[in-house]
Amino acid sequence: MLKTKPYGLAPGVRVDHYEIERLLEQGGEAIVARANDLTGHRPVVMKFFEPTKLGDVATYEHFRRAIAIGKLLKHPGIAQVLEVHEESSIPYIVMEFLEGISLRTILTEDYQLSMRRFMKLSLSVAEVMAYCHEHGVTHRDLKPENLLVDEHDQVKIIDFGIAIHGRANRVTWGKLSNPMGTPDYMAPEQVLGERGGPQTDVYALGIMFYEMLAGYPPFVAPQPLVAMFQHLTADAAPLNEVRAEVPQPIAAIVARAIRRRKRERYANAGELLDALQNLASVDLSILHEQDPPLHAQAVQQNFLKNPLLWIAVAGVLAALVTIAAILLFHQP
Repeated sequence: MLKTKPYGLAPGVRVDHYEIERLLEQGGEAIVARANDLTGHRPVVMKFFEPTKLGDVATYEHFRRAIAIGKLLKHPGIAQVLEVHEESSIPYIVMEFLEGISLRTILTEDYQLSMRRFMKLSLSVAEVMAYCHEHGVTHRDLKPENLLVDEHDQVKIIDFGIAIHGRANRVTWGKLSNPMGTPDYMAPEQVLGERGGPQTDVYALGIMFYEMLAGYPPFVAPQPLVAMFQHLTADAAPLNEVRAEVPQPIAAIVARAIRRRKRERYANAGELLDALQNLASVDLSILHEQDPPLHAQAVQQNFLKNPLLWIAVAGVLAALVTIAAILLFHQP
């Protein structure tokens, strides 16, 4: 629960016919709260957008996109947009409240999921994302924190804050914009400054599937920027070698989903879902194929678009120097 009370938003405060129960999250662009609908007598989620930030073209576009995508997607695995109050002193969106606990909580409590539970959760989230991709929506920030799991192990996807729809106009400058997403789950093209598409979501799903079965994501680093660099260069051990009970078809599906070059992944979540539903038809040859690092020239060309990559490289070098110094210091 948040301790601050931005814009007077606090438990017990009424906004129109809603009464705030508690503040859930406060980010750079929005404040999220759980509230009670005093008219409809139901819990809801309210997302308040900071008025001063809406003057920024990119932030306002995210606001409009969130509204458009919320109205477009009608699926039990996605929170529905119920109301939009754009003209209020603090603009806000009212969304359906979804019951469940985050996949992150489940992974914290259960180090490695059973194969049975993994299959149920992976099929559920792939089905929801297949629906999104069919409707031209890319989430771009899939991670365990954004997946809710209900009592029947059905997955519900939340926080479409940086999602894009179809060929929506880019509202940020490529050379000045930071990559969007969460480092542990960012696809290489996001690290390189691209906007991403369905295959970007496929990559994030593959990373989560790996974590659900191995107990940790394939690329782990003490610093986020170092993790980002690993997505471009490091090798992920095959899942069936990390955990022997993982069937080869599942390991092969995950390996294809997290290929560095997006053209080598499943084209969208629909293809990924089809593979999960037809394990006997999965091509296992990918388990024996190398996934070479991205070509140095491609990375170099994208340094200008994304200066954070320079910092990532510096972080890797600093870590290596530190390790070398420690080893040297402890030598007899």
